[in-house]
Amino acid sequence: MRNLAALVRRELGVYFVSPMAYIILTGLILVFGLMFWTEMGAASDFAMPFSFDRLLATLAAILVFVAPLITMRLIAEEKNRGTIETLMTAPVTDGQVVVAKFAAALLFLMYLLLPTVAHAFLAAKYGTVDAPATATGYLGLILMCSAVFSIGLFISSLCSSQVTAGVVTFVVSFLLILSSLIADRVPADTWYGRPARAVLERIDPFKYLEDFLRGIIDTRPVIYLLSVTVFFIFLTVRVLESRRWR
Repeated sequence: MRNLAALVRRELGVYFVSPMAYIILTGLILVFGLMFWTEMGAASDFAMPFSFDRLLATLAAILVFVAPLITMRLIAEEKNRGTIETLMTAPVTDGQVVVAKFAAALLFLMYLLLPTVAHAFLAAKYGTVDAPATATGYLGLILMCSAVFSIGLFISSLCSSQVTAGVVTFVVSFLLILSSLIADRVPADTWYGRPARAVLERIDPFKYLEDFLRGIIDTRPVIYLLSVTVFFIFLTVRVLESRRWR
């Protein structure tokens, strides 16, 4: 546990000594603040109830595209700099290295989300915010990003270039978002149409986020998102272990 905590501190230190963390945070605050101002203005002008869940849904879409920037360096940078060999010979296991990198990315995500929580309190002060739905919305957001981060971590372990890892993760994330739309394009009258549509509809992370935004915690999306996270973390550990046999 002490080794794991040290690795997490090391990874978080890498985030905050580079300008990337502050660029991402500044951009996220600006975009989310602009959306918040727009939604509040529209609710006031048209005498409509303010809905914070729409902001969370938009925030989820933004974070899916931010994920490649967060995960692309996790292992690809170690390979590019040649420090992966030193890390692998340290008194830590491959599993500890992978879990530490994933945990650091998740903690960085929570750091990015903190300023948006202030908007929720501000909206609650001057309007009505469904606190349970907002809390479950943030939970769903973290679970969804965990799944995307684990995929980005796995892709980073396969690449030696951060740019390549970031581009591939971006493409995969974009396809996940579009999976439900792609499912509608698959012809249902073919032998592969029905199962293909079922699979594509079920891998869409946004489809599961809708229940969380309504304040519903269903075991199915929780199990699915956690399963995706654990599966790709497992694959990443296997990739690192395979380096010892080369």
